Amino acid sequence: MRHKNSVKGLLAGLLLLVSMGASTAHAGIWKATNQWSNAWESKYQAWVAEKWTTDFFMNPTVPMYDRVAHDCADAIYFMRIAFSYENKLPFAINNIMRPGELLTNDLATWDKLPETQRMRSFLKYIADRVGTRSLYKDTFPIALADIKAGDLYVQPGAHSYEITGITETGVTSIMSSTTPASAKNMVRLFAYPFFIPQDKKNMRDGYRRFKWPKNIKKPMQQQPGFSDEQYRIAEQVKYNYVAFTDIIAKKLRRRPEPLEEKATRVLYGLCAFAKERVNYVNDGLNQLRRIRAGGRQCMNRTEYDYYSTPSRDKRLKMYFNEVEKIAYAGGALKRNEISIELLARAIFHPQIPNHLNAELNRFCSLAAYPSNTKRTINLRQLWSNLKAGKVSSDPHASIEHRWGTTNTTHRATCPTY
Repeated sequence: MRHKNSVKGLLAGLLLLVSMGASTAHAGIWKATNQWSNAWESKYQAWVAEKWTTDFFMNPTVPMYDRVAHDCADAIYFMRIAFSYENKLPFAINNIMRPGELLTNDLATWDKLPETQRMRSFLKYIADRVGTRSLYKDTFPIALADIKAGDLYVQPGAHSYEITGITETGVTSIMSSTTPASAKNMVRLFAYPFFIPQDKKNMRDGYRRFKWPKNIKKPMQQQPGFSDEQYRIAEQVKYNYVAFTDIIAKKLRRRPEPLEEKATRVLYGLCAFAKERVNYVNDGLNQLRRIRAGGRQCMNRTEYDYYSTPSRDKRLKMYFNEVEKIAYAGGALKRNEISIELLARAIFHPQIPNHLNAELNRFCSLAAYPSNTKRTINLRQLWSNLKAGKVSSDPHASIEHRWGTTNTTHRATCPTY
């Protein structure tokens, strides 16, 4: 009897080990033990506002995410994945490469890998299958008064932003990554995404929120919280950016935004957008050097799409236009006082004294020439070059043509797409 009992015990132990092995063999990326609800959505919003920082992917103390490559759309999906993983919630999005199929946390492809490697492999796998053109399938448009941290703005084929908070004056705190995908810090601004929702028919752009996995296959119109209000408002204001964002501010604010605060916000935002362009241009020039060192003179279509900047330059010019309107909205200024409104006006005024130009250099100096750190341009010079049509968006152009600091015209010798 004792022998039989020991055999039974051994068999039971083996069966337990086998069952444990079977469960880990199909563990997926993580096992969901919670389900999305309004309460969890509120926790997600609080997590984004507190934990979603510009260096989220550049933190060596968290090896699971450290130096994971990302672009603007990747970062948005990764934000949702990270919170879902950390709180054992399900994650599911549409696989645009195989319509009708879902990409979920149950994917068993990397079960044999340690947890950190499994997660990093999953992030890379998702990044290869998503983009600004896929976000509309996994999200739905919301009412402007309902915008919260954790929501997003997408302009398919152009750019996307994470909403990380709302100021007292109703201004969104936004973060975004850039193309091409690489390990880098994200950029955070207190500004509205510089787009206006225009896709009234299909509703693929605009302010949006993630669908819950249990609702992923339902049309956006059937999602709790769905609203097409933003498209109707945008149409009513004839797609005027300033008028549209003023409406958002009134819906979200807890107090009015004084003109000085608004001028400060938009001027710092303009500086940040201009400094982003420094990175875009330098990335393009570095890529051009790499391919020419390899014997190729011109970028292919994919590279050109990554490194050219026509839409970004158009948005930057539009932002300058907004700053100009706000700069002159306050009437006469006090003499001999360097204020934020005076600096803003100095960008656009036909002639300014040397001391004001020096103040502009101190406020926002653009290191446009990485090989010569002493050679910089300020916002006034950039605006003058943009307005004159001298700034080139072509990644094959010289650095002087990219910034419009030469009087010669860039003549393309490589294909443009």
